[in-house]
Amino acid sequence: MFHCIKYEFLNLMRKKVVVFWLLGFPIILGTLFYVAFGTLADEELDYKNIAVAVIEKGEAPEGFDVLIDTLSETKAETDEGEEPLFLIKTKDEAEAKELMERGELEGIIYSDSEISLEVPVGAGIRSGIVRSVLDSFKSRYDIISSVAENHPEKLPELLENIGAEASFVNSSSNDANFDPYVQYFYNLLAMAGLMGSMMGMYCSINHQANLSTLGARVEVSPMSKTKDIISSMIATLLIHNIFTSIGAAYLVFVLRVEFGVPFWVILFVNFLSTLIGDCLGCFAGSLSTMKEGVKNGICLAFSLGLCFLSGLMVGGMRLIIEETVPFFNRINPAALIVDCFYSLCVYDSYDKFWNNVIVLLIWCVLLLTGSFVATRKRKYKSL
Repeated sequence: MFHCIKYEFLNLMRKKVVVFWLLGFPIILGTLFYVAFGTLADEELDYKNIAVAVIEKGEAPEGFDVLIDTLSETKAETDEGEEPLFLIKTKDEAEAKELMERGELEGIIYSDSEISLEVPVGAGIRSGIVRSVLDSFKSRYDIISSVAENHPEKLPELLENIGAEASFVNSSSNDANFDPYVQYFYNLLAMAGLMGSMMGMYCSINHQANLSTLGARVEVSPMSKTKDIISSMIATLLIHNIFTSIGAAYLVFVLRVEFGVPFWVILFVNFLSTLIGDCLGCFAGSLSTMKEGVKNGICLAFSLGLCFLSGLMVGGMRLIIEETVPFFNRINPAALIVDCFYSLCVYDSYDKFWNNVIVLLIWCVLLLTGSFVATRKRKYKSL
Protein backbone atom coordinates (compact mmCIF):
# COMPACT_ATOMS: atom_id res chain seq x y z
CA MET A 1 0.00 0.00 0.00
CA PHE A 2 2.94 2.33 0.70
CA HIS A 3 3.97 2.23 -2.97
CA CYS A 4 0.41 3.06 -4.05
CA ILE A 5 0.36 6.07 -1.73
CA LYS A 6 3.77 7.19 -3.02
CA TYR A 7 2.84 7.05 -6.71
CA GLU A 8 -0.58 8.62 -6.15
CA PHE A 9 1.19 11.41 -4.27
CA LEU A 10 3.58 11.99 -7.17
CA ASN A 11 0.73 11.86 -9.67
CA LEU A 12 -1.20 14.59 -7.84
CA MET A 13 1.91 16.75 -7.53
CA ARG A 14 2.18 16.82 -11.32
CA LYS A 15 -1.19 18.56 -11.63
CA LYS A 16 -0.09 22.19 -11.74
CA VAL A 17 -3.61 23.57 -11.52
CA VAL A 18 -4.08 21.75 -8.20
CA VAL A 19 -0.77 23.01 -6.80
CA PHE A 20 -1.66 26.57 -7.75
CA TRP A 21 -5.19 26.60 -6.32
CA LEU A 22 -4.32 24.77 -3.10
CA LEU A 23 -0.92 26.26 -2.30
CA GLY A 24 -0.15 29.29 -4.45
CA PHE A 25 -3.55 30.97 -4.52
CA PRO A 26 -4.20 30.97 -0.72
CA ILE A 27 -0.73 32.39 -0.07
CA ILE A 28 -1.20 35.11 -2.68
CA LEU A 29 -4.70 35.97 -1.44
CA GLY A 30 -3.54 35.89 2.19
CA THR A 31 -0.77 38.36 1.36
CA LEU A 32 -3.26 40.66 -0.38
CA PHE A 33 -5.60 40.46 2.63
CA TYR A 34 -2.72 41.32 4.93
CA VAL A 35 -1.70 44.31 2.82
CA ALA A 36 -5.32 45.51 2.64
CA PHE A 37 -6.44 44.84 6.21
CA GLY A 38 -3.26 44.35 8.22
CA THR A 39 -3.10 47.77 9.89
CA LEU A 40 -6.74 48.88 9.64
CA ALA A 41 -7.89 47.07 12.76
CA ASP A 42 -4.96 48.34 14.82
CA GLU A 43 -5.92 51.89 13.89
CA GLU A 44 -9.63 51.39 14.53
CA LEU A 45 -9.16 49.51 17.80
CA ASP A 46 -6.80 52.10 19.27
CA TYR A 47 -9.18 53.59 21.80
CA LYS A 48 -6.65 55.80 23.56
CA ASN A 49 -5.34 59.30 22.88
CA ILE A 50 -8.32 60.25 20.72
CA ALA A 51 -7.48 63.72 19.40
CA VAL A 52 -10.24 66.25 20.15
CA ALA A 53 -10.66 69.98 20.61
CA VAL A 54 -12.77 71.52 23.38
CA ILE A 55 -14.23 74.93 22.56
CA GLU A 56 -15.89 76.89 25.37
CA LYS A 57 -18.95 78.74 24.07
CA GLY A 58 -20.69 79.35 27.37
CA GLU A 59 -21.36 77.84 30.77
CA ALA A 60 -21.35 74.05 30.48
CA PRO A 61 -23.57 71.73 32.55
CA GLU A 62 -22.25 71.04 36.01
CA GLY A 63 -19.73 68.22 36.03
CA PHE A 64 -18.81 68.45 32.35
CA ASP A 65 -15.45 70.13 33.02
CA VAL A 66 -14.63 67.41 35.54
CA LEU A 67 -15.50 64.75 32.94
CA ILE A 68 -13.22 66.25 30.30
CA ASP A 69 -10.38 66.77 32.78
CA THR A 70 -10.66 63.17 33.98
CA LEU A 71 -10.71 61.65 30.49
CA SER A 72 -7.78 63.76 29.32
CA GLU A 73 -5.46 63.22 32.27
CA THR A 74 -1.96 62.25 31.23
CA LYS A 75 -0.12 59.09 32.25
CA ALA A 76 2.00 61.06 34.75
CA GLU A 77 -1.08 62.60 36.33
CA THR A 78 -2.92 59.32 36.81
CA ASP A 79 0.12 57.42 38.18
CA GLU A 80 -1.51 54.21 36.86
CA GLY A 81 0.49 53.81 33.68
CA GLU A 82 -2.65 54.27 31.56
CA GLU A 83 -3.06 56.34 28.42
CA PRO A 84 -5.78 59.00 28.50
CA LEU A 85 -8.92 58.48 26.45
CA PHE A 86 -8.92 62.03 25.06
CA LEU A 87 -5.95 64.04 23.86
CA ILE A 88 -6.97 67.70 23.78
CA LYS A 89 -5.14 69.31 20.87
CA THR A 90 -6.45 72.86 21.20
CA LYS A 91 -9.12 75.08 22.71
CA ASP A 92 -9.07 77.58 19.85
CA GLU A 93 -11.90 77.20 17.35
CA ALA A 94 -10.01 78.44 14.28
CA GLU A 95 -7.09 76.14 14.96
CA ALA A 96 -9.48 73.25 15.63
CA LYS A 97 -11.15 73.77 12.22
CA GLU A 98 -7.78 73.73 10.53
CA LEU A 99 -6.69 70.56 12.35
CA MET A 100 -9.94 68.83 11.39
CA GLU A 101 -9.48 69.73 7.73
CA ARG A 102 -6.04 68.10 7.87
CA GLY A 103 -7.55 64.96 9.42
CA GLU A 104 -5.80 65.42 12.76
CA LEU A 105 -8.93 65.66 14.92
CA GLU A 106 -11.63 63.09 15.63
CA GLY A 107 -14.07 65.72 16.81
CA ILE A 108 -14.65 69.24 18.09
CA ILE A 109 -16.58 69.42 21.37
CA TYR A 110 -18.51 72.65 21.94
CA SER A 111 -18.99 73.35 25.64
CA ASP A 112 -22.19 75.32 26.24
CA SER A 113 -25.51 74.90 28.00
CA GLU A 114 -26.08 72.24 25.34
CA ILE A 115 -23.06 70.05 24.63
CA SER A 116 -22.53 69.51 20.89
CA LEU A 117 -20.02 67.68 18.75
CA GLU A 118 -18.70 68.26 15.24
CA VAL A 119 -16.99 65.34 13.53
CA PRO A 120 -15.00 65.20 10.27
CA VAL A 121 -16.40 63.84 7.02
CA GLY A 122 -16.08 60.06 6.94
CA ALA A 123 -15.82 59.83 10.73
CA GLY A 124 -14.84 56.41 12.02
CA ILE A 125 -15.02 54.40 15.21
CA ARG A 126 -12.87 56.81 17.23
CA SER A 127 -15.24 59.70 16.49
CA GLY A 128 -18.09 57.42 17.46
CA ILE A 129 -16.46 56.85 20.85
CA VAL A 130 -16.37 60.60 21.48
CA ARG A 131 -20.07 60.89 20.58
CA SER A 132 -20.93 57.92 22.80
CA VAL A 133 -19.16 59.49 25.79
CA LEU A 134 -20.99 62.80 25.32
CA ASP A 135 -24.37 61.11 24.81
CA SER A 136 -23.83 59.10 27.97
CA PHE A 137 -22.97 62.24 29.96
CA LYS A 138 -25.99 64.15 28.63
CA SER A 139 -28.44 61.33 29.33
CA ARG A 140 -27.17 60.89 32.89
CA TYR A 141 -27.14 64.63 33.46
CA ASP A 142 -30.76 64.91 32.33
CA ILE A 143 -31.80 62.02 34.61
CA ILE A 144 -29.98 63.46 37.63
CA SER A 145 -31.35 66.96 36.99
CA SER A 146 -34.90 65.64 36.68
CA VAL A 147 -34.68 63.61 39.88
CA ALA A 148 -33.03 66.47 41.78
CA GLU A 149 -35.83 68.81 40.74
CA ASN A 150 -38.84 66.54 41.17
CA HIS A 151 -37.75 63.92 43.75
CA PRO A 152 -34.70 65.24 45.63
CA GLU A 153 -35.12 62.59 48.33
CA LYS A 154 -34.26 59.87 45.75
CA LEU A 155 -31.09 61.58 44.53
CA PRO A 156 -28.66 59.74 46.86
CA GLU A 157 -30.10 56.39 45.81
CA LEU A 158 -29.85 57.32 42.12
CA LEU A 159 -26.20 58.41 42.46
CA GLU A 160 -25.42 55.17 44.27
CA ASN A 161 -27.04 53.10 41.51
CA ILE A 162 -25.17 54.99 38.78
CA GLY A 163 -21.91 54.42 40.59
CA ALA A 164 -22.65 50.71 40.91
CA GLU A 165 -23.42 50.16 37.21
CA ALA A 166 -19.94 48.85 36.55
CA SER A 167 -20.56 45.90 38.89
CA PHE A 168 -22.93 44.39 36.31
CA VAL A 169 -20.10 44.06 33.77
CA ASN A 170 -17.55 41.28 34.17
CA SER A 171 -14.22 41.70 32.46
CA SER A 172 -12.34 38.68 31.20
CA SER A 173 -9.13 38.36 29.25
CA ASN A 174 -7.96 35.66 26.88
CA ASP A 175 -5.91 35.34 23.74
CA ALA A 176 -8.87 35.82 21.43
CA ASN A 177 -8.56 38.21 18.52
CA PHE A 178 -11.56 40.49 18.00
CA ASP A 179 -10.07 42.13 14.93
CA PRO A 180 -13.07 42.54 12.58
CA TYR A 181 -10.87 41.72 9.58
CA VAL A 182 -9.56 38.39 10.86
CA GLN A 183 -12.74 36.76 9.51
CA TYR A 184 -11.25 37.06 6.02
CA PHE A 185 -8.32 34.89 7.10
CA TYR A 186 -10.72 32.37 8.69
CA ASN A 187 -12.55 32.19 5.37
CA LEU A 188 -9.27 31.90 3.53
CA LEU A 189 -8.44 28.71 5.44
CA ALA A 190 -11.95 27.42 4.77
CA MET A 191 -11.47 28.10 1.06
CA ALA A 192 -8.09 26.34 1.02
CA GLY A 193 -9.76 23.26 2.47
CA LEU A 194 -12.82 23.21 0.24
CA MET A 195 -10.77 23.84 -2.88
CA GLY A 196 -9.36 20.38 -2.26
CA SER A 197 -12.53 19.13 -3.89
CA MET A 198 -10.50 19.20 -7.11
CA MET A 199 -8.10 16.64 -5.64
CA GLY A 200 -10.95 14.48 -4.41
CA MET A 201 -12.45 14.68 -7.89
CA TYR A 202 -9.23 13.37 -9.45
CA CYS A 203 -9.19 10.57 -6.90
CA SER A 204 -12.67 9.52 -8.04
CA ILE A 205 -12.02 9.93 -11.77
CA ASN A 206 -8.80 7.93 -11.62
CA HIS A 207 -10.73 4.89 -10.39
CA GLN A 208 -13.49 4.85 -13.01
CA ALA A 209 -12.71 3.10 -16.28
CA ASN A 210 -15.25 5.15 -18.24
CA LEU A 211 -13.74 8.46 -17.17
CA SER A 212 -9.97 8.05 -17.55
CA THR A 213 -7.36 5.75 -19.05
CA LEU A 214 -5.80 5.41 -15.61
CA GLY A 215 -9.17 4.23 -14.32
CA ALA A 216 -9.27 1.59 -17.03
CA ARG A 217 -5.84 0.31 -16.02
CA VAL A 218 -6.86 0.23 -12.36
CA GLU A 219 -10.04 -1.67 -13.25
CA VAL A 220 -8.20 -4.53 -14.97
CA SER A 221 -5.32 -4.69 -12.49
CA PRO A 222 -5.20 -7.57 -9.99
CA MET A 223 -4.88 -5.16 -7.05
CA SER A 224 -7.81 -4.84 -4.68
CA LYS A 225 -9.93 -1.88 -5.73
CA THR A 226 -10.76 -1.04 -2.10
CA LYS A 227 -7.08 -1.02 -1.20
CA ASP A 228 -6.29 1.19 -4.18
CA ILE A 229 -9.04 3.69 -3.33
CA ILE A 230 -7.93 3.89 0.30
CA SER A 231 -4.32 4.48 -0.81
CA SER A 232 -5.47 7.22 -3.15
CA MET A 233 -7.53 8.94 -0.43
CA ILE A 234 -4.62 8.82 2.03
CA ALA A 235 -2.29 10.38 -0.54
CA THR A 236 -4.89 13.03 -1.37
CA LEU A 237 -5.40 13.96 2.29
CA LEU A 238 -1.66 13.94 2.93
CA ILE A 239 -0.72 16.33 0.16
CA HIS A 240 -3.74 18.53 0.81
CA ASN A 241 -2.87 18.82 4.51
CA ILE A 242 0.72 19.66 3.65
CA PHE A 243 -0.46 22.49 1.41
CA THR A 244 -2.96 23.92 3.93
CA SER A 245 -0.45 23.62 6.79
CA ILE A 246 2.15 25.54 4.77
CA GLY A 247 -0.45 28.21 4.05
CA ALA A 248 -1.49 28.42 7.72
CA ALA A 249 2.14 28.59 8.87
CA TYR A 250 2.76 31.39 6.36
CA LEU A 251 -0.15 33.40 7.78
CA VAL A 252 0.78 32.81 11.43
CA PHE A 253 4.57 32.89 11.44
CA VAL A 254 5.43 35.05 8.42
CA LEU A 255 2.56 37.55 8.20
CA ARG A 256 1.97 37.36 11.98
CA VAL A 257 -1.81 37.19 11.65
CA GLU A 258 -3.39 36.78 15.10
CA PHE A 259 -6.06 34.09 14.79
CA GLY A 260 -6.88 34.17 18.49
CA VAL A 261 -6.64 30.37 18.81
CA PRO A 262 -3.74 27.96 19.43
CA PHE A 263 -1.89 26.79 16.32
CA TRP A 264 -2.90 23.17 16.96
CA VAL A 265 -6.54 24.26 16.60
CA ILE A 266 -5.71 25.78 13.22
CA LEU A 267 -4.08 22.53 12.10
CA PHE A 268 -6.99 20.47 13.38
CA VAL A 269 -9.61 22.64 11.65
CA ASN A 270 -7.46 22.56 8.51
CA PHE A 271 -7.55 18.77 8.61
CA LEU A 272 -11.34 18.82 8.86
CA SER A 273 -11.64 21.31 6.01
CA THR A 274 -9.35 19.23 3.78
CA LEU A 275 -11.26 16.09 4.66
CA ILE A 276 -14.64 17.54 3.73
CA GLY A 277 -13.17 19.18 0.62
CA ASP A 278 -11.74 15.88 -0.61
CA CYS A 279 -14.98 14.05 0.18
CA LEU A 280 -16.96 16.69 -1.69
CA GLY A 281 -14.73 16.30 -4.75
CA CYS A 282 -14.90 12.52 -4.58
CA PHE A 283 -18.69 12.73 -4.56
CA ALA A 284 -18.76 15.19 -7.49
CA GLY A 285 -16.37 13.04 -9.51
CA SER A 286 -18.48 9.93 -9.11
CA LEU A 287 -21.84 11.37 -10.18
CA SER A 288 -21.76 11.51 -13.97
CA THR A 289 -19.69 11.09 -17.13
CA MET A 290 -19.09 14.82 -17.62
CA LYS A 291 -15.64 15.82 -18.81
CA GLU A 292 -12.88 16.46 -16.30
CA GLY A 293 -12.72 20.18 -17.07
CA VAL A 294 -16.46 20.59 -16.47
CA LYS A 295 -16.29 18.79 -13.14
CA ASN A 296 -13.26 20.87 -12.21
CA GLY A 297 -15.19 24.06 -12.87
CA ILE A 298 -18.19 22.82 -10.87
CA CYS A 299 -16.00 21.98 -7.88
CA LEU A 300 -14.31 25.37 -8.06
CA ALA A 301 -17.58 27.29 -8.39
CA PHE A 302 -19.29 25.31 -5.63
CA SER A 303 -16.38 25.78 -3.21
CA LEU A 304 -16.11 29.51 -3.87
CA GLY A 305 -19.89 29.84 -3.64
CA LEU A 306 -19.94 28.32 -0.16
CA CYS A 307 -17.05 30.57 0.88
CA PHE A 308 -18.84 33.62 -0.52
CA LEU A 309 -21.87 32.84 1.65
CA SER A 310 -19.61 32.49 4.70
CA GLY A 311 -18.02 35.93 4.19
CA LEU A 312 -14.89 35.48 2.06
CA MET A 313 -15.77 38.23 -0.42
CA VAL A 314 -18.26 40.25 1.67
CA GLY A 315 -17.41 40.42 5.35
CA GLY A 316 -20.96 40.67 6.68
CA MET A 317 -22.46 37.99 4.43
CA ARG A 318 -22.48 35.32 7.14
CA LEU A 319 -24.46 37.68 9.41
CA ILE A 320 -26.90 38.43 6.59
CA ILE A 321 -27.46 34.69 6.12
CA GLU A 322 -27.84 34.34 9.89
CA GLU A 323 -30.61 36.93 9.90
CA THR A 324 -32.44 35.61 6.83
CA VAL A 325 -31.76 31.88 6.54
CA PRO A 326 -29.99 30.88 9.80
CA PHE A 327 -30.36 27.17 9.09
CA PHE A 328 -28.04 27.47 6.09
CA ASN A 329 -25.18 28.59 8.36
CA ARG A 330 -25.67 25.35 10.31
CA ILE A 331 -25.06 23.20 7.24
CA ASN A 332 -22.71 25.32 5.11
CA PRO A 333 -19.29 23.64 5.53
CA ALA A 334 -17.43 26.93 4.97
CA ALA A 335 -19.52 28.72 7.62
CA LEU A 336 -18.99 25.82 10.03
CA ILE A 337 -15.22 25.99 9.54
CA VAL A 338 -15.22 29.74 10.16
CA ASP A 339 -17.46 29.26 13.20
CA CYS A 340 -14.96 26.79 14.66
CA PHE A 341 -12.55 29.72 15.02
CA TYR A 342 -15.20 32.20 16.12
CA SER A 343 -16.59 29.86 18.78
CA LEU A 344 -13.22 29.72 20.53
CA CYS A 345 -12.77 33.49 20.30
CA VAL A 346 -16.18 34.28 21.78
CA TYR A 347 -16.92 31.42 24.17
CA ASP A 348 -14.80 30.05 26.99
CA SER A 349 -15.88 26.45 26.35
CA TYR A 350 -15.36 24.07 23.44
CA ASP A 351 -19.02 23.01 23.28
CA LYS A 352 -19.93 25.00 20.15
CA PHE A 353 -16.59 24.11 18.58
CA TRP A 354 -17.22 20.36 18.94
CA ASN A 355 -20.80 20.75 17.69
CA ASN A 356 -19.42 22.25 14.48
CA VAL A 357 -16.85 19.45 14.23
CA ILE A 358 -19.59 16.81 14.53
CA VAL A 359 -21.64 18.41 11.73
CA LEU A 360 -18.55 18.53 9.49
CA LEU A 361 -17.84 14.85 10.15
CA ILE A 362 -21.47 13.97 9.34
CA TRP A 363 -21.04 15.77 6.01
CA CYS A 364 -17.91 13.70 5.32
CA VAL A 365 -19.73 10.44 6.04
CA LEU A 366 -22.68 11.39 3.84
CA LEU A 367 -20.49 12.45 0.91
CA LEU A 368 -18.31 9.33 1.08
CA THR A 369 -21.37 7.12 1.33
CA GLY A 370 -22.85 8.82 -1.73
CA SER A 371 -19.59 8.31 -3.61
CA PHE A 372 -19.46 4.58 -2.87
CA VAL A 373 -23.13 4.12 -3.75
CA ALA A 374 -22.63 5.90 -7.07
CA THR A 375 -19.61 3.81 -8.08
CA ARG A 376 -20.21 0.37 -6.53
CA LYS A 377 -20.76 -2.62 -8.79
CA ARG A 378 -20.23 -0.52 -11.92
CA LYS A 379 -19.85 -2.81 -14.94
CA TYR A 380 -18.28 -2.11 -18.34
CA LYS A 381 -18.97 -3.85 -21.64
CA SER A 382 -15.42 -3.20 -22.81
CA LEU A 383 -12.26 -1.41 -21.68
